[in-house]
Amino acid sequence: MPPDARSRLPWLRSSAVRHPTLAVLLGYCLVSFLWFGLHPLIQPGRQYIGDSDDPQIPIWSFAWWPHALAHGLNPFVTHVVWAPHGVNLAWVNTVPPLALLFAPLTWAFGPVSSYNVAVVLLPAISAWTAFLLCRHLTGRLWPAIVGGYLFGFSSYMLGHISGQPQLTGVFCIPLVALVVLRYVEGDLGSRRLVLWLGLLLGLQLYLSLEVAFTLTVALIGAYVLAFVLVPERRRRLAGSIRPIAAAYTLAAIIASPLLYFAVTNLRRAGFQPPGDYVADLLNFVIPTPDEAVGAGWSHAIAKHFPGNDSERGVFLGLPLLVVIAWYARDSWRTRGGRFVLAGLALAAYASLGPKLTVDGHHLFTLPTVFGHDRVNVPGVGKKSLSLFNNTLPVRFALYVALAAGVVVALWMAHRARGAALWLLPALTLLLLVPNVSLGTTTYAIPPFFTDASYRSCIQSGAIVFPEPVGGGGQAMLWQAVSGFRYRLAGGRLQTSPPSAFLHPDTIAQISVGYPPVPDQTRLLRAYFQTEHVDYAILDKRQAAIWAPAIDRIAKPRDVGGVLLYDLGGRLSPSCPQH
Repeated sequence: MPPDARSRLPWLRSSAVRHPTLAVLLGYCLVSFLWFGLHPLIQPGRQYIGDSDDPQIPIWSFAWWPHALAHGLNPFVTHVVWAPHGVNLAWVNTVPPLALLFAPLTWAFGPVSSYNVAVVLLPAISAWTAFLLCRHLTGRLWPAIVGGYLFGFSSYMLGHISGQPQLTGVFCIPLVALVVLRYVEGDLGSRRLVLWLGLLLGLQLYLSLEVAFTLTVALIGAYVLAFVLVPERRRRLAGSIRPIAAAYTLAAIIASPLLYFAVTNLRRAGFQPPGDYVADLLNFVIPTPDEAVGAGWSHAIAKHFPGNDSERGVFLGLPLLVVIAWYARDSWRTRGGRFVLAGLALAAYASLGPKLTVDGHHLFTLPTVFGHDRVNVPGVGKKSLSLFNNTLPVRFALYVALAAGVVVALWMAHRARGAALWLLPALTLLLLVPNVSLGTTTYAIPPFFTDASYRSCIQSGAIVFPEPVGGGGQAMLWQAVSGFRYRLAGGRLQTSPPSAFLHPDTIAQISVGYPPVPDQTRLLRAYFQTEHVDYAILDKRQAAIWAPAIDRIAKPRDVGGVLLYDLGGRLSPSCPQH
């Protein structure tokens, strides 16, 4: 073909060629859809992505934020859950940016559908922002694509797909690294650093306070490493302190509503003991059932790792470790190479927590502030630090994945030769293929909550006790799809109820749905009186478990696929029966 023929045939120049950045994003989205989006389509409208109860928190949140703002309610404090006391949502992962972004989809198709779409898109967007960082560092397309994928579809991501979008919506992290890097390189001025970094940090605060905190820790660690290992950049690094401080000030202003309610209701202890959620050294080379390669055989080993299935996300695999070792051999003498490798090592160390753990056995203590319920403060002694107590060490796997992706991209772009250039990355990607047979939950919404003919059955704003209210129940979904027509005397937005429901212990036992006890009827009757409950609603599918205790308090009425108990004599005569 003559050299000028291509100019006479514009159709040969596809949009993918002219806009490779957009094409990469679309490619990541397609891969994410293939991995996570096909399963819910098998039974459309009947499945959500994730395991059991955890996804109900973001699904409820996707409905709550548009509802609260549309009705002029304070979205940070709700009284529709754990009524009549209510709960501060600042420490609950309600992901307001995602809930508002997907609000049109929620209004059109419901919160479950918008949640499923968000779950599919978040790994792809996070991979794409990591791609932007890797492309800036390497100047090469394919190495950057591989590096971005290793972050967006890492073992950390696969674990948290199970229902924690606040932990998979980490697309700000690579962008923060990119913005700061461009400033240090001199491509970005102070004002633009303040603006872009402030906006990214403010957004991250709304997405997850925990991730925003670990990001700050990572920035501090990276700053110290760069100051020590890259002396030619020290002047620029020193000059970055003021604009970074200004950026944090801007972020605090942007997130001031959230921060106000977080500080005024400070959570001093995490919902999960941080020392129980640390990385196991074997997990760096042994996959979990979340990866297809680990399905079946690895469960016998992975079950010994600390935490639960979603918190065992530091798997890298032997091919990736070989790449890291190869890159270290070739690039350790370069200052940039030492910086990236030291950052990777520091993130991996932080994920180990306070004790080195191998195959579930704690071998010896490690010096770290992460994973302790109380830390030793010089001159003060043992002290509880809220931010550290609300940080699970194993979640530093997020930064391990980002650093590993950068290392692979740099290695492919500048060091690799021959068959190893594609063989080792290909094996790495193969080991991270997700186990698509996991990770969806079937749900059912009884007509009582969606059919307008049942709206007269309970008064608007009434306090309702759903059973089961916690594990195995779908009460949060019921309330979300009903448009918050009633309030819940209980709930599951966090693993422990608000302080008002913690004492006496019998109150906590009921409000989070622990299994029935022999004197359940007496406890329920006292609970209903204390919390001014108007109705109880029982999922008929679990009536054999919960009905015997409630039947002794009120007579059930079979209505719209549920058993409805009138506890205050307010049931409307117009309420249709089964």
